[in-house]
Amino acid sequence: MDVAPLDIATGKTGGAPSGGLRNDDIGLTDKDYAAFEQLLLGVQKAWSDGDVGKLRAHVTPEMLSYFSEQLSANTSAGIANHIEDVVFDNGDLAEAWNEGGMEYATVAMRWTARDYTTRLDSGAVVEGDATKTVEQTEVWTFLRNGAQGRWLLSAIQQV
Repeated sequence: MDVAPLDIATGKTGGAPSGGLRNDDIGLTDKDYAAFEQLLLGVQKAWSDGDVGKLRAHVTPEMLSYFSEQLSANTSAGIANHIEDVVFDNGDLAEAWNEGGMEYATVAMRWTARDYTTRLDSGAVVEGDATKTVEQTEVWTFLRNGAQGRWLLSAIQQV
């Protein structure tokens, strides 16, 4: 993927590959990049809490359905996944575009967090390490209804 390294907190690029930013057709601002970071933190917190109501405030109905299914599968298996102490590192803007009155932005999100899974009955860690942070990278696509809408998470791709 040919993208320019982007500091989401500032919205500034640096060390861009030849050709610079790729496909920012909507003119993202610092406020947009701050919203992406807040969505990362909010989604991870709601996921860790198993709180579908809080997830609803951050994601599209399709993503809510996906998260609900995953949380239900975990509960059925007697486990809970925890993603805690999330620290956003940076992101790479892949593209931003307008389609049918909706604006979209796809960003490779990088962060560190404690990511571990416990048994619901005993609290015993069954995967990961509750004491160590790990680096994560996922490609997140956000959407909003026009330039004045609020960004929502609409897709996640594992890297």
